[in-house]
Amino acid sequence: MSDHVLLITGASSGIGAATARLAAAAGYRLALAARSEDKLQHLVDEIGPQRALAIRCDVTDYAEQQAMVQRVLDHYGQLDAVYANAGIPGSEGGFSGADPEVWKTMLLTNVYGVGLTLRCALAALKASRGHLLLTGSAAGRFVIPGSMYSASKWAVTGMGLSVREE
Repeated sequence: MSDHVLLITGASSGIGAATARLAAAAGYRLALAARSEDKLQHLVDEIGPQRALAIRCDVTDYAEQQAMVQRVLDHYGQLDAVYANAGIPGSEGGFSGADPEVWKTMLLTNVYGVGLTLRCALAALKASRGHLLLTGSAAGRFVIPGSMYSASKWAVTGMGLSVREE
């Protein structure tokens, strides 16, 4: 898909960075979003600034997500695919021993952040007849005892099914 524009949240490392490298090799122009500006800039330098744009964004902030999508549209003039990949892994302790503040951060990122990405990007994707991808997990398909992370990924699975129907 030469010259299509792909926005990836959580692009600074792991699955997001690997996806960015593969998408760049396939001809996509990229908007790479994450909280870590340094890591994003290294990835842009690796891919090439003519093919990639770094955008600092905290996915739990609605205004930052709105600005992220607008920046992509201003820079590239289109948005053809969005990969809502930003996420935080689970923690130890189960429901009886885990730190609730860790849960709060994880749920805001893994659930609310994905929802905000959908909210902010859907109009542009409808206009381009584009594609939406969400990072789920096997943990969102079966029960992991005492896992709030699993619950967060069940929510992502539900969002994916719901947005498909919308």
